[in-house]
Amino acid sequence: MVLDHIALIVSSEECLRFYEKLGFKETNRFERNYDTVVFMENRGIVLEIFIDPNHPERVNSPEAKGLRHIAFTVDSLDDVMKLVECEEIRTDWFGRKFTFTKDLDGQPIELKEKA
Repeated sequence: MVLDHIALIVSSEECLRFYEKLGFKETNRFERNYDTVVFMENRGIVLEIFIDPNHPERVNSPEAKGLRHIAFTVDSLDDVMKLVECEEIRTDWFGRKFTFTKDLDGQPIELKEKA
């Protein structure tokens, strides 16, 4: 079994810029009557992004059950932190450096530096 894609709902076209800063590039776009679906890809990771301002806000506090965050491996945390605002760098359970950021709609994104 292999992960096929990650689906996200965002509130606006501007939210795509965040994922572009992380290296994702748009590969397909589909306009529907009620939303726009954009596929973005980076190193084999596919995001299916639904642009729709009519969905409710993400529940952050307390966290709802289900998907907690998305984690991406990056070459350099220092380089990424120049592009997007992040928390302080910490060390995970296995000794790898990581940090967290959020997209424009508050979706938590974990960034791990290559070992």
